[in-house]
Amino acid sequence: MRSGVNVLPKDVDPRKVLYGGAAVGFVLFVAGISIANSVDGTVALVAGLALEALGAAILFPIVISFTYDTLRERWLGDEVWRLFGELADAGIARVYGDREISARADNAQARLSNEFRSLDTGEVLMLGVTLRVFFNPLGPFYKDIEAMLRTGGEKVHINALISRSDSLEIAERCHIEQPNLDEGEHPQIERDIESSVATVRGMTQALGPGITMRQFLPAPYCTAVVFPHIAYFSPNILAPEAPVRLPMILFRSDSHGYKMIQASFDYLWKHEKTIDAL
Repeated sequence: MRSGVNVLPKDVDPRKVLYGGAAVGFVLFVAGISIANSVDGTVALVAGLALEALGAAILFPIVISFTYDTLRERWLGDEVWRLFGELADAGIARVYGDREISARADNAQARLSNEFRSLDTGEVLMLGVTLRVFFNPLGPFYKDIEAMLRTGGEKVHINALISRSDSLEIAERCHIEQPNLDEGEHPQIERDIESSVATVRGMTQALGPGITMRQFLPAPYCTAVVFPHIAYFSPNILAPEAPVRLPMILFRSDSHGYKMIQASFDYLWKHEKTIDAL
């Protein structure tokens, strides 16, 4: 029932109740027609019509509802399989509604944290405007990254790309996110860049040269974390508010999307205006 109250005993199959109701409605409907057509007299005619109406009132809604549910299941099933097929063809292993933590155990943040902790060998490519959510001692991924570097030692390495403070991306985001900034005041996004650089410098001093960080000039248009087997991708946009709660898309390593994200990273990493951050 729509109210959420179940009036049936737990051991009763709802389908059997519907089938039974439909059968009763059909019997009443047929009986009403038979009485109305075969028995003479006003009373018999009224009784037959009453049974016919009662049977129809029970039978037809059940039949219509069952037919609608069956067709909807088939249509939705076809649509779901079409979407699954298109996602698989694009090499997309999973799409999360956003990259934030949620009440559900299976969310993008929890899965990304697990990726860091479970990687024991290989290179991780990280691309973003400031990557402050990753390189912040109070952030959700700092301890996971630190644990990965401690456990992996020389077998794990991070190449991290963040924006230069003089990039157009930083100027535009500062204008959007802090439109009333006083002249001479240090923008928050520049402080985020400096904080990420300082944090990585401290991590390399404490854990060894497991992270190489560079700063690029062009806009990245995305935040990406590329593991050897899968890439996490979320778009960056210039919006009046910080562009969070946008989809987090996971690309398999054999997909075109993965290769394009990796190619974009490599282009920015080797760009002539990309500089060393540390």
